[in-house]
Amino acid sequence: MHRFSGALALVICAALVAAGCGGGGEKDKGGSGGDANFSDTAGKRGGHLDVLSIDDITSLDSGYWYYAYDYQALNHPTQRSLYGWKPSDTKPSPDLAAALPTTSADGKTVTIKIKPNIKYSPPLQDRAVTSADVKYALERSFLASVQNQYSAVYYSQITGASAYKSGKAKEITGIETPDDTTLVIKLSNPVGVISNGQSLSLPASVPVPKDYAEKYDKAEISTYGKHQVFTGPYMIKNDGKGNVTGYKAGRRIDLVRNPSWDPKSDYRPAYLDTISFLGGNDIDVASRRILSGKKLASGDFAAPPVNVLRSALATRKDQVAIIPSQGIRFIALNTTVKPFDDVNVRRAAAAAIDRNALRLTRGGSTLGPTATHFIAPGVPGFEEAGGLAGTFDFAKNPAGDLKLAQEYMKKAGYPSGKYTGPELLMAGDNQPPAANTGEAVQSQLEKLGFKFNYRQVSRPTTFSKFCGSPKANVAVCPNGGWGKDFFDAQSLLDPVFNGKNIVPVGNVNWAEVNDPELNAALDLAVGETDPQKRAQAYGDIDKTITGQAYVIPWLWDNQVNIASEDVKGVLNRFNSSWDMSFMSLK
Repeated sequence: MHRFSGALALVICAALVAAGCGGGGEKDKGGSGGDANFSDTAGKRGGHLDVLSIDDITSLDSGYWYYAYDYQALNHPTQRSLYGWKPSDTKPSPDLAAALPTTSADGKTVTIKIKPNIKYSPPLQDRAVTSADVKYALERSFLASVQNQYSAVYYSQITGASAYKSGKAKEITGIETPDDTTLVIKLSNPVGVISNGQSLSLPASVPVPKDYAEKYDKAEISTYGKHQVFTGPYMIKNDGKGNVTGYKAGRRIDLVRNPSWDPKSDYRPAYLDTISFLGGNDIDVASRRILSGKKLASGDFAAPPVNVLRSALATRKDQVAIIPSQGIRFIALNTTVKPFDDVNVRRAAAAAIDRNALRLTRGGSTLGPTATHFIAPGVPGFEEAGGLAGTFDFAKNPAGDLKLAQEYMKKAGYPSGKYTGPELLMAGDNQPPAANTGEAVQSQLEKLGFKFNYRQVSRPTTFSKFCGSPKANVAVCPNGGWGKDFFDAQSLLDPVFNGKNIVPVGNVNWAEVNDPELNAALDLAVGETDPQKRAQAYGDIDKTITGQAYVIPWLWDNQVNIASEDVKGVLNRFNSSWDMSFMSLK
């Protein structure tokens, strides 16, 4: 799901390059690559870098971007949101904005000042970004043609958003632009992650000029991405007339310098002259090429194959950087498909899963601690949800507990302790290591009598046609992964478990959870601004989710980034990946 190739454990793992830091079964001895570099210290200017990937970005449109590779390849290098993330930071920094938001005493009016004279790339190089462009960017995130997946989660409390989304209004009345450099957001209720700027770091706040883009947004699926204008240090190669030329779907994205970019207004150094993202690679071949080659770095894969990683850690340690992702890997159980509408069947499945064995499919303890609940180490609410040990018996044993699983099956009405119903649909990735993980899940659940029609397809197809499409009625999705949108538990829990986020296309609530009490608890937590109370609220919600076993968390994973020996890699804690705006050649 979102943000993963994979989208940073600070509480449990003090050293951000350490690997496993808890769990059980196989000893969590840890493992690290070269020192994680979050530094923006001076790099060498110039040169070209190739980034090797398996798949492609999900969209050219900034209003859609939501996945880790979208951020790495396009958002961070080519565009500027209101707020951004410096490599070492865990709080957002002003980017387009001149400072952090100011909020009224009642929490319902948020004011943001925008830097003047930030120019667009050609063909709008003579035009400066205005508050009206940010207003339209936020508005268009609600358009069906843009297919944004998070605006309903983070911006629905903006006054007038519902009327605009339903077509009853021509603008969102709660977004005001009293002048070109002032943006005022009126809220029906306080929203913590708007007041602190975190949700305004998302690509929906990348400015989009309405008079230029509106004609593209009127298509059934907006074509603005093919004609977009850029504000960051780089841009997709184009003809200067508003037509992107440097993109070949599934194959390559060519970034060149944006001639309109003013480095004095930006914290990105942008050392490299050009960057190409090359898709369609075999993960094994790509990993070996990067480690033995020149001017290469990893892109959308979370880790090299197990054998390559082990060899690299033994012989090329300085070319490997391992960073906790503050994300989670899980198995989704569709609550609308029998027998997973029964909580005891779901608990049985959770008890049966050998999380140590699943972790071995990705490389063992180097890839992180086995998970016992959803909120990851380092995210507020982690300890309140149970910490490393967790709370529930069916999630306690990292090696699985088949006897306990059969007891739960008996509670669900299966006297033998095994499932006796019809074959079920399971869908997952077809490339290792995810493919190996899915096959292990299939084998483990079959011990409880389950039989599956297991469809292994490409990662994008898993999202678009199977697990992300409610009408597909997929019973089990073994390759769920979710990374934070920012450093707050709302971004981990709300998108994945709030019933209001179930949509026909691009659905990220794979378990199709729609419990009124849970929805209400999630909605209430949004407005909490006290950090301790907020952590407790989300910790309690996590306990509810884990107790209902909507999903089976199995790994709080690390992101493994690799680069050629002549590349100075800089990681960004925000999405645990190489930050192309800070990378350079040695």
